[in-house]
Amino acid sequence: MYSGDASTSEDPRACRGPSRRRLRSRVTAVRAPPLADVLRERALVHLPPAAAARLRLVHPSWERRLASPLFAVAHAAAPRRMSGIFVPKAGFLPFDGPDDAVPSPTLAFAPASEGVTVLSSSRGVACCYSPADDAFFVCNPATASWAPVPSPPCRTWPRPAVVVLFDATPYNFRGDYALVCAAECAPGSGAYCFLVFTSGTGAWRATDAVVPAEGLVAASGVAAGGTAWWRTSVGTAVGYSPLTGRVEMVLCPGDSGMWEIGSAGGKLHCAVRDHDNSVSVFRLDEDGSWEEAAARVPVGELLPRRLTKPAGHETGEASGQDLVAQSSFIVEEEVVRLDDGVRLLGFQGAELEVVALAGRRLVALDVRTRGRREVRVPVAQEEDEEEEKEEKRWDGAEYAAHTNTLALVAPAVLACEPMLVEERPDAGEVAFS
Repeated sequence: MYSGDASTSEDPRACRGPSRRRLRSRVTAVRAPPLADVLRERALVHLPPAAAARLRLVHPSWERRLASPLFAVAHAAAPRRMSGIFVPKAGFLPFDGPDDAVPSPTLAFAPASEGVTVLSSSRGVACCYSPADDAFFVCNPATASWAPVPSPPCRTWPRPAVVVLFDATPYNFRGDYALVCAAECAPGSGAYCFLVFTSGTGAWRATDAVVPAEGLVAASGVAAGGTAWWRTSVGTAVGYSPLTGRVEMVLCPGDSGMWEIGSAGGKLHCAVRDHDNSVSVFRLDEDGSWEEAAARVPVGELLPRRLTKPAGHETGEASGQDLVAQSSFIVEEEVVRLDDGVRLLGFQGAELEVVALAGRRLVALDVRTRGRREVRVPVAQEEDEEEEKEEKRWDGAEYAAHTNTLALVAPAVLACEPMLVEERPDAGEVAFS
């Protein structure tokens, strides 16, 4: 019963004071971690290897973090876009300049007497071949670490059709990988079988899978979702998964005269020329069908006009009247059709990009952000029999897309001689992505 005495009644506002003070003390006790710790633990893993290496001197804790095998595993698993392309003679061409460069663009650290051919790459791990030595090895171009691999018992010539599948799971502390080699069952048959090498077993094993793949393009190999894929010259793409033993074959969703396959976000994609002078990108669904027009890129956006200085502007050879008659800059002629010296190339990475080669222009366009990256292809100098230097321009037929990571490379336990082992489901199989 209310007595009307103010001294005995409870004032709700008087109870709020202690509660607010307790709440403020709790909030004050929860302090945000230092910014340096946040950058070390969360941001470093998303930097390219070359950029991360320059930060080793920031603090000893940063150096320990970058040297940790756990960091290398996390760095290889982190999503990132394609770094560049390996081309013959010139080596590695990075799209983002020094930040995406490798210590040796031509892989001079490799155990090869002459030039090295990069056959394929996945998650920063590349499978390489030395034609002069007939030797194979797997390496990480960003860290210059490598491991020898025995030659497959049978393969395509002159370029072996080999795709590397890297295990990007958080528990791959050794850097395990698998190699899938496609080889024609009999010369001229058009039927291809598959051989698999795993770093755990150190030997090649033959599989029972056979697929028609006439005109298989060895340089088109790409890893997507644990499956090794190649396209053919007859408008098909074939794939083999060493984990499931499944063989897949899909048809080109458009004009097979100009198309290329690639990997984005762990799924197989293909870029196809359209009749309206544009490029359409399709994605392969789980049911084995192409998703229509996942993206469309007009050629004017992929290869826009470029402003260049007129002849004699830099050297001073042009007369004053010529410079006035011309403008300070002239516009190069725009590429009119996709088949006028333009070639679509393969791609890989977390983001979907369309890659094209036009003359010496190597362009990659992100279909989501519409951001363009471009690098100039150098001209190789070759000497003929009369010891005269001849310029030879790369035509885009031989290449390998690559993404730089700090992935570890497992040392393969090699047998004395390359040999085949029986196919067993438990023969050192690991999950590849």
